[in-house]
Amino acid sequence: MKMVKSLLLGSAAGLVAVAGAQAADLPVKAKPVEYVKVCSIYGAGFFYIPGTDTCIKLGGRVELDLEWDEPRAHADPSYGTNALGRLSMDARTATDWGTLRTFVQIDIRRRTGAWYGSGTSARQGFGVIYGGGVNPNGGFPSYGGVNSYSATYGVQLESSVNIPQAFIQWGGLTAGRFQSFFDFYADNDNFHGMGDSDVTTEGVAYTYTFGNGFSATLAVEDGIERRNVVAGVGTVAAGNIFPSVFAGPAFNNYAITFPQIINPIGASALAFPGAFSAFDNGQRQNTPDIVGALRVDQGWGSAQLSAAWHHVSTQGSFINSTVLGAANSGAGTVAGGFGGLDENGWAVQGGVKINLPMIAPGDDLWLEGAYARGGSTFTNAGYPGQGSGGAFNYGASTLEGYDGVVNANGKLKLTNSWSVMADYLHYWTPTIRQAFFGSYWKESFGHSIHNEAGFALGAACPNCIGTTTLSTGANFNPFSPFYMDGAQWQLGSNITWSPVKNLDIGVEVIYVRNADERRHFDANRGYPFLASDDSQWLGRLKIGRAF
Repeated sequence: MKMVKSLLLGSAAGLVAVAGAQAADLPVKAKPVEYVKVCSIYGAGFFYIPGTDTCIKLGGRVELDLEWDEPRAHADPSYGTNALGRLSMDARTATDWGTLRTFVQIDIRRRTGAWYGSGTSARQGFGVIYGGGVNPNGGFPSYGGVNSYSATYGVQLESSVNIPQAFIQWGGLTAGRFQSFFDFYADNDNFHGMGDSDVTTEGVAYTYTFGNGFSATLAVEDGIERRNVVAGVGTVAAGNIFPSVFAGPAFNNYAITFPQIINPIGASALAFPGAFSAFDNGQRQNTPDIVGALRVDQGWGSAQLSAAWHHVSTQGSFINSTVLGAANSGAGTVAGGFGGLDENGWAVQGGVKINLPMIAPGDDLWLEGAYARGGSTFTNAGYPGQGSGGAFNYGASTLEGYDGVVNANGKLKLTNSWSVMADYLHYWTPTIRQAFFGSYWKESFGHSIHNEAGFALGAACPNCIGTTTLSTGANFNPFSPFYMDGAQWQLGSNITWSPVKNLDIGVEVIYVRNADERRHFDANRGYPFLASDDSQWLGRLKIGRAF
C-alpha cells in the first residue's frame, strides 16, 4: 500500500514538474489592447493618437452645386455643376508654450460649365488640372478650366486638387497656407462671391493676445495670391502697345486685326513695318505683402481694423524687329521700351459683426468697408480670379481688374478702388436660416489713362461712332471701351434648410450689375453699340454634408 502511494505521489510530482517546464517555454502573454481614447480638451470629435499625447480630429465635407447663370451670349453655358470632396485633419498637442496645432484641408473637385463664372470658383482654378480634354493653356492651371472637346466650342470640364489651408499654429505663431489676416467677412454667409476680400495665401504671422478679446496680428503674406496684371497705354515709342503712326502698312495691319490687337492683355501692336512691341503684363514676385490687423472678439460680436502694404512691380517691355523671313531672333531692335517699374500699393479695411440674439438665436449683422490703391483683390476678391485683367468684365461692360496701368510717358499709375458690403443672417426656425447681402465696388484708373486709351481706340477704329479728328490729324474716340472707370454692385439672398445636424440644403439668387462711368463703343459686339451698364442673374442650389 505504501508502495502504491509512493508511486502516485511520484507521478504527480513528475507531472507538475513537466507542466512547469512547458509553461516556462510558452510566450509572454500580450498586453491589453490600447483602445482609442476620447480627447475632450479641444471639443467634440477629438481623440488621442494611440501611444501619444496628441489629439486629432478627422473631418470633411461632400457637396454638390448646381449653377444657373443668365447667358450673356449665345455660346455662354447657362448651366454647370460642382462636386466637392473635402478632407481635413486637425492635430493638437499641449505644450509649455501653448497648444501646438497642425491643420490640413484638401479639396478635390469636378466642375463643369457655368460654375466657372460664379463666385470664388474663379480662384479655384489654381488647382492641378488632370484627366482628358484640351487645355488651351498648355497644361498650366487656369481659372478658365479645360475645354473637354475643343477651344472652339468652349465646353468647360475640369478636375482639380486644391489645398485651401495647411498651417501650423504654436502660441501666437501661424505658418503655412491660411486665410489672409487682412480679411474679415470673407464671404461668410453667401455662396457666390461678393465685393469683399476673401483670399487664402501662404505666409507667416504672429498674433499677440492682450486679453478681454483684444488681439493684434502682424503677417508676411505671399502677394502673388492677390496680384492682377498691369496694363499699358500710349505709343510704342514710349514702350507701350499702341502705334505711334497712323498711316502706312503698320497701321493697316493694326486696323485689320482690331479688336484683338488692341487688347492690353492679349497682344502687341505693330508700330513699324515688321516690328512689334512686347509688353509683359505680369508682375514680378519680388516682395511679399505686409499685413497688420487689430481685432476684438466679445459677447456682443467682433470688430477688426486691417491694413496692408502691397508692392506693384512690372516686368517691363521691349521692342524687336521681326521682319518676315528674318531669323527667329529678329532682325534688330526698334527704339522704345522700358524696364521694370515699381510703385507701393496699400489697402485698409474696417469691419464689424454684431450678434443679434434678441431677434433670434444665431442672428448677426456684418458691415465692412475697404479702400485700396494698386490691389483690387483687397476690395473685391469674390467674383474675379487673381491674375486676370478682365475678371470683372462680362457682356458690354468693361471693368478691368488691373492693379495699375503704364501711361504714355512710361510711368506706372496705380488703380484706386473701394468697396462696402453688408450681410444679415436670420434664423426663421432653428433649422431654417436666410442671409440677405449686398456689396458695392468702384474702381478708378484716372482721367489721363482714359484719355490715352480713347486716343488709341480712335486710331484703330477711325469710323467708330463718336470718333473725332484732332487738329494734329490724329483720331480720338471718347467712347473707348478700355479703362472706363466704373462700379459693380451685387444684391442677393439665400435660404438654407438643415433638417439634421451638418446637412445643408440651400438655394441662392444674386443679381450683379456693372455700371461703366462713361458710355462707350462696344467693339466686341462687332457693330456700333453704346453701352453704359450690364447685368446678370445668378442662381445656385447647394447640398452639402459636413462630418
